[in-house]
Order: sequence, then structure tokens, then C-alpha cells
Amino acid sequence: MPAHQRAIAAHAQALDADAEALTGCAARLHALAARLRSDTATPPWLFDTLNAHITACVVASADLAEVATRLHVYADLLAEEER
Repeated sequence: MPAHQRAIAAHAQALDADAEALTGCAARLHALAARLRSDTATPPWLFDTLNAHITACVVASADLAEVATRLHVYADLLAEEER
């Protein structure tokens, strides 16, 4: 496997890991929001903030996953060209 193809595949794998990390982050924020809903001391504005961060994590995760998929496809195409 040529060095540039290995580099592209490595970037794709890193982006896959980042997408998974953001998915986990969104899940943890969602669980936190659920726990805080029953706490009367929680300020109401916190839920808007948590929801905004959850949404940002979900969107970023999807974007990173899409880019990773495209890089995997590109690395595969380079491999085919090398044959």
C-alpha cells in the first residue's frame, strides 16, 4: 500500500473515531439532561444549552462520518489504480 493511500486511510479511521466520540458525547449530554429534568434547582435555560450542544454533536458526528466514508472510498479507488 503506497504511503499516500495509507495516510488517507489513517485519516478516515481517525475521523471515524472522532464521529463515534461525538456520538458518545451526545448520548452523555442527553442522559445528563434527563437526570436534571427532575431537579428543581436546574435553571430552565440549561436545557436549551444542552439541546444546542447535543444537536451540534449529532450534526458534527454525521459530517465526520460522511467525510470518513468518502475518504475510505477514495483510498479504495487508489488501491484499485495501483493494481
